[in-house]
This record gives sequence, C-alpha cells and structure tokens, in this order.
Amino acid sequence: MSHKNNPKRFALNMSAAQFTKFYIMHLLQVSQPMISEHFKGEFKKLTKNWIPAPSTLLDTLHEMTEEGLLYRKEDYKSHEKQRQKVYWYYLTDQGKEEFDVLKKRYKILFEEQIDILQKIMKDVYR
Repeated sequence: MSHKNNPKRFALNMSAAQFTKFYIMHLLQVSQPMISEHFKGEFKKLTKNWIPAPSTLLDTLHEMTEEGLLYRKEDYKSHEKQRQKVYWYYLTDQGKEEFDVLKKRYKILFEEQIDILQKIMKDVYR
C-alpha cells in the first residue's frame, strides 16, 4: 500500500476495511477471544461516532480467517444460556506477525496525520 499522492484518500490514507483489519488485530492482541458484537463496541469506544458497516466488519473477519490471520471457533455466546451460537475469533501466530508489520507501517501514517491536524488547528482555529 503506497501512501504517497493518492488523491482519493486523505484521512490516514487508508480505507475503512484496512483500518478495520488493523484495529481488529490490535483488539485481539489485547483481549482474546472476541465476537463481532465485541468488535462493534470497541470501535464505538474508539471513535464515538463511527463503526465499520456490518458488511465491512463481517467481510473483514471472514477474509482475515481465510488468510490465516484469525482462527474462529463456533461456540455459545453465553454458556449459562446456551441459546445463541456465535463465532469467537482468535489472532493466530501469523496474524500477530502481520500486526507487527502493520503497526510499523501505519505508525508513519498516524504521525503524519497528527502533524497535519495540529497545523490545521493552529492555522485555522487560532
């Protein structure tokens, strides 16, 4: 992914799907396992006004599983109630390695955006 001079991307220069994948990996590094409902809640805490579209989240989870970055296990949402079956997601060793690569790559993008936002706040909102 080149982050130079892409006229269709400004904020972080990444797609919603790329950010969704990155943040899912982060969440699973911190707390495993999780279900899709947990991911939605964590995204909401992060941004207050944005969560990935349900199709983006589910497609990303599916693709990451197909790529070997995630392992999913079907189980009950609650063992006490044993009514609703869900997929619990775990980060694989391959997923952990991929996350380390993405963390380094995206850190540059995040720092660039912080600089841009600080300049805007200083110049426009002085």
